[in-house]
Amino acid sequence: MFRSNLVRLAAISALSTTMACAVDTPLTPGIAPGSTSAPADGSTLKVGAPTLVSPANNAVVQDQRPTLSVNPVTAQFSSIPLQYEFELQNDAGVPIVRDTVNGTSYQVPALVINTAYRWRARATYNGGVGPFSNTGRFTTPNLTTPTVSSGDAEWRTWFFALIQLRNVGPNTSVEGLAAMEPDLTTAGVLVQKTSAGQIRPRIYLPTGNPNNLYGRTVDLGDLGKPWQWLPRGSTTCEGICK
Repeated sequence: MFRSNLVRLAAISALSTTMACAVDTPLTPGIAPGSTSAPADGSTLKVGAPTLVSPANNAVVQDQRPTLSVNPVTAQFSSIPLQYEFELQNDAGVPIVRDTVNGTSYQVPALVINTAYRWRARATYNGGVGPFSNTGRFTTPNLTTPTVSSGDAEWRTWFFALIQLRNVGPNTSVEGLAAMEPDLTTAGVLVQKTSAGQIRPRIYLPTGNPNNLYGRTVDLGDLGKPWQWLPRGSTTCEGICK
């Protein structure tokens, strides 16, 4: 009888151990229990690498704020809401923007015209990260900047294309001009401002003559109304022009 009880107790102990092991099995796709190092790719989640959807590799995007998209991945062993980390790099591969979003698409900040960029993405969850996707490459639109010798029509076409690229809306605004000011300055265009530094809807195209900086004045319409292109010829600067 005593031996029979010992056998029964041993069987119960073995069953309890088995049940405890089953309860301790992880339900999230982390590194295997007891592991002391992550895979060589640096990932800490048991998920696959996303595949890039758009823009296509080596594509020329249509605006300066393209949307990057990837295919979703599925976590192993559990169904969890994954986030995605998008990394934008310059053409040398140096990261310049990194952001994590809830979806599989990410619209990047405004980029420089006619410039190449690289990008990749990976799934994340609760501080863990999956492997990165392959790296894609795209180029922003090539907008040819007019020169001093360019005519009014060429400058007008460039300016309205710039409005579209900067996505500054259909109406004249201080915010829109501020967004375009780096491009205007690079092209040699002066932007008029009040004595307090407030932008006004008037620009001065380059003349090539340092003694006649305001010989090609263009008014851009009233604030809050559709952009216009109104050449005024030679005027004076009413404030700060820089």
